[in-house]
Amino acid sequence: MEDKEMKVTKKQKIVAGTIALVALILLVSVFGSKKEEKPVPSSAVKVEEKMQTKEEAQAEKPREQQPEVKESEEPETVQTSKEAETQEKVAEENVIENKMPIATKEVIKVEPKNSVLTFETTTDKALTYQVFYTVEREVWYDAEHVVEHKGKAGTNKYSIVIPSEKVFRIRIDFDSNPGKVMIKNIYLDGTQKADLNNFGGYAYNQINSKTQNRDGSLTITSEEDDPYMEYLTPLLPE
Repeated sequence: MEDKEMKVTKKQKIVAGTIALVALILLVSVFGSKKEEKPVPSSAVKVEEKMQTKEEAQAEKPREQQPEVKESEEPETVQTSKEAETQEKVAEENVIENKMPIATKEVIKVEPKNSVLTFETTTDKALTYQVFYTVEREVWYDAEHVVEHKGKAGTNKYSIVIPSEKVFRIRIDFDSNPGKVMIKNIYLDGTQKADLNNFGGYAYNQINSKTQNRDGSLTITSEEDDPYMEYLTPLLPE
């Protein structure tokens, strides 16, 4: 009897072991299948990628629409250029109309007949020359009959316009404190002409020294406020 009971218990243990082993295999297979089913997030990644491509497509749409904006702007530039052309034509017509009434005779009447005094100087500094002249026989000078001209340092030739056809007498002023000045080739041109290089025919005011050079020029020095040389002989007969 004891042997039979021992056999039964052994059989029961074997059966129980096999059942437990089968249960373990089933559990392992179940958990293994669950672990293999995890690649589900890859589908989510694909969905995100699809969403990104849609957003990129939406972002690229304005870039495709840019040429349409440029095309819409072109007609406006054409219109403005046409308007500018019409405005220029109107302006030209107005200018022509404004110029038409001007008579050339009036311009000729206004223009004076001038004389020109030319001379050449050599100085160490820039001087302002004043040319006084008379339009009548009387020997007197005033502020209404003077021409001022700004000179430069060094050797320069000047042509000073005198707004009068007739010049009776003439005087050349050398600024204030001019220092050393060399002057030559003094001529009056215009309707009347005169050679004014006879330095013995001048009256000198506030000139400290004067020297006539071999080339026909005259060198004067002055440290005074009002140095000038006045040509004494009248340029027109009295």
